[in-house]
Amino acid sequence: MVKIINKSELIAKDIEYQISKKIYLKTIPSERDLAKIYSVSRDTIRQALKYLQNIGIISLNTSKYEINQPKKDYDWFEIFGKNSNLNITNNVLKNKIIEADKKLSLKLEVPLATLIHTLVYKRILKENSITKILSLDYIFFPDNFEIEFSIREIEKYSFWELLSKTKKGMKIKDYQSVSVDLLSDQECKELMVPLKSYILKRTSLIFLDKTPILFISKKIPENNILV
Repeated sequence: MVKIINKSELIAKDIEYQISKKIYLKTIPSERDLAKIYSVSRDTIRQALKYLQNIGIISLNTSKYEINQPKKDYDWFEIFGKNSNLNITNNVLKNKIIEADKKLSLKLEVPLATLIHTLVYKRILKENSITKILSLDYIFFPDNFEIEFSIREIEKYSFWELLSKTKKGMKIKDYQSVSVDLLSDQECKELMVPLKSYILKRTSLIFLDKTPILFISKKIPENNILV
């Protein structure tokens, strides 16, 4: 059964995740900064922060929101396929080589028309007799970057699990951003949600040594719909 969740609740979950990962330590960013990070109104951010106050994650001290104490793992940990011991499989939807257009070349910081390997897959969790769609993952990287695993292996393990096994010791830089996005009609179909559904999208630009990898994951936690 699909449950409705509003933007402020989902943003609150992501802030909770940032706290659990110790990205935010003693305080969280201001309402103004959070509104910019998530591309929403300050009123939406206030609702999210109110929720976090009500469950004891943060407290308002004068003009700052302070973190009460470090928190354990939250459901966001499983969103992007990292550190997962669950029965998760991947349904590969796209595996092709394309030429980088202006938008993609800017994001990956590569010249126009660079050959880019494009990989899209749907992550599916099986718990007993229940099947849940977890996310749509998009991965873009230069075609000259050698991956030491097959696409068939990605059906059983995430791209990141395989990469961490085959590229140990390589220097990694990771730049992340979060936004609230409207799903395309095709994405709604793949995630099995109503048309015009919104979702929280996490984008990571990762440099493995000097090789750029763009990772985009679109996930509705626990089959909730963002409205």
